[in-house]
Amino acid sequence: MQRPTKLLITSLAVLLACTSQDASAPKADSPATGTTPDPVATEPAVQLPDGAELLAAHVEAAGGADKIAKFDTIHAAGTVDTGEQKLRGTMQMWWQKGGKFYLEQEVEGVGKSRAGYDGTNIWIDDPITGLRILEGEEAQSYLQSSLMFPGHDWQQHFSAANTLGKVSDDGVEVWEVELVSKGGPNVVIGLDAKTKLIHYMKTTQVTPMGPLPIVAYAEDYEAVEGYLFSMNKRSSIKALIELKEAITTFEVNVEIDPSSFLFPSQRELVPADPTEQPKVEPPAEAPPKPAPN
Repeated sequence: MQRPTKLLITSLAVLLACTSQDASAPKADSPATGTTPDPVATEPAVQLPDGAELLAAHVEAAGGADKIAKFDTIHAAGTVDTGEQKLRGTMQMWWQKGGKFYLEQEVEGVGKSRAGYDGTNIWIDDPITGLRILEGEEAQSYLQSSLMFPGHDWQQHFSAANTLGKVSDDGVEVWEVELVSKGGPNVVIGLDAKTKLIHYMKTTQVTPMGPLPIVAYAEDYEAVEGYLFSMNKRSSIKALIELKEAITTFEVNVEIDPSSFLFPSQRELVPADPTEQPKVEPPAEAPPKPAPN
């Protein structure tokens, strides 16, 4: 399970890069893991397992596709902390089956950032770039990062799942599977060889300031309605920012206002059907004029 954490860290990274004189965007071909060393390749693979089969095994280990089918909506809330940058705040995310989502974060001293997808348009609103609808490769990179169940739904945005090999990451044996994007950057999913759960995901996020290589670690899995969800994440962009996310509230199959996914300007539109329009109260009557003396 992969919540759209990259939306949070990307917004903060753009802010830091735009407000720091000595911070520069890292190159896209050198993804990093923050304080964690890059995975080191072990012995060369002779016959690699099929990538799609590894992802299917992950889904089964997490609880199974039948459990995923029972989730119509998800609401999560928690805290975010950038550590050395001393930026702290809160986040909330609403997700609906089919891929619609709304995400917002409130960071002290920065303000509110939010993003949403209504099934057609994906949009973002942050203190630096403002409110805008995303297009092209940037939109695709955000969409594929927002998959709630990438091991199950990867074919929505990717054309192939290729096994790269087995690596050792800080003592954990990991199978790396590269998802080939249909219109954006590829994504590498690192699956714990023992538990078969997602250990990390690596990709390049397209932004107005250029491509940002991101790695996100999933930690502290907990079962919710029979399916394992990561409740803590560590995401990082080399030499720029590391973000820790801790989920404090996690609810499934809750009621969600459909308008929350819409591009904000559409929420204020007046419905064409008069019966659906809000009632307009008549203005208060003016007080009577005083009689002339």
